[in-house]
Amino acid sequence: MTEPREVELWLCGYIAKCSAPECRQRATKILRYLDNQGRPDHQTDAFDTHASELCVELKMIDRRRRPE
Repeated sequence: MTEPREVELWLCGYIAKCSAPECRQRATKILRYLDNQGRPDHQTDAFDTHASELCVELKMIDRRRRPE
């Protein structure tokens, strides 16, 4: 199995704790990691700062809803 190269960024629509160790913040984003064929592999709930750190070396696809 290969490491994911792409991640989809979604707004977190439910209450969840950030998955970073020792972080007590509420998750604001969902990071959905994709396999090499674009299928969801796993996901992580994260606070803004930690989400940015986790996506540094990956291609990011922004799926957040934009106001019309």
